[in-house]
Amino acid sequence: MLTDRDVQELVAGVLEIDVADAAVDKSFYVDLEMDSLHKAEFIVALERASGAEFDPADAAEMDSVGDVMRLLRDRHQVS
Repeated sequence: MLTDRDVQELVAGVLEIDVADAAVDKSFYVDLEMDSLHKAEFIVALERASGAEFDPADAAEMDSVGDVMRLLRDRHQVS
């Protein structure tokens, strides 16, 4: 099961930023300047780390670490 910190570390790793900058409320696109290639890389890393698969509709809902955490919690994939 993933924690908030695990997801923040995945985002930080993909974007090559400090984990503290990947705060739960930061928008991937506006605040963190994530582009579509980064988003695809993040989704793949998230799928590997969580063991879950995300369809395009799920991926479209993910605009922040908080959004990811809500989606994972709905699937009971985080603690």
